[in-house]
Amino acid sequence: MGFAGPDPSSVRAAVAAVISRSGMEASRARLRVTVTSGSGPLGSERGDGPPTLIVTLTPTQRWPQSTAVATVPWVRNERSALVGLKSTSYAENAIALASAQRRGASEALLADTRGRLSEGTGSNIFVVVAGEVLTPSLDSGCLAGVTRELLIEWSRDFGGISETDLPYEVLFSADEVFLSSSTRDVHPVHKVDSRELPVGPVATDLAAMFLARAADDPDP
Repeated sequence: MGFAGPDPSSVRAAVAAVISRSGMEASRARLRVTVTSGSGPLGSERGDGPPTLIVTLTPTQRWPQSTAVATVPWVRNERSALVGLKSTSYAENAIALASAQRRGASEALLADTRGRLSEGTGSNIFVVVAGEVLTPSLDSGCLAGVTRELLIEWSRDFGGISETDLPYEVLFSADEVFLSSSTRDVHPVHKVDSRELPVGPVATDLAAMFLARAADDPDP
């Protein structure tokens, strides 16, 4: 983003303070760390003040065992200046997610400008084709999600996951589909638009493996 962020030790201290004061140490909660370049004038020009650090913690519920997803007509721009960054510019994601929710889905899945499968509005996407687990490469403009990276690393003993270019249409032919995110972990998909899918053994095994590894190493 072109600006210096806060010292990592100050971020850790702020996170610890928020958790301690929240009284939610033993609860299931969602922690978000937001860093900005600081206050500035109206418009796009940045000011010369220090960056701001905001830490929020909110209660959250467990997702159901599987979920429905929906395709949308909007795309993820893999050539955007913000590609690969998790920014506060969530308007496109909000519109896509609202469209999916109106159709009874919990997530919207986007293609990139070349028609390749990219990601969800708040998750990464995986498919199983002929026994092989595949996920869009970062070239598609998808976020290098923390859960995605851990799943790729931890799955090596289970045959591994291949990062590759995938046509958007693979969602309608894949044997299994599942999502990953920091709140979903590994989340099987039972429906893509009107296409019903079984919750398959690959997603089930990877979900169990991920939960076990995360319990053993909660701060990897």
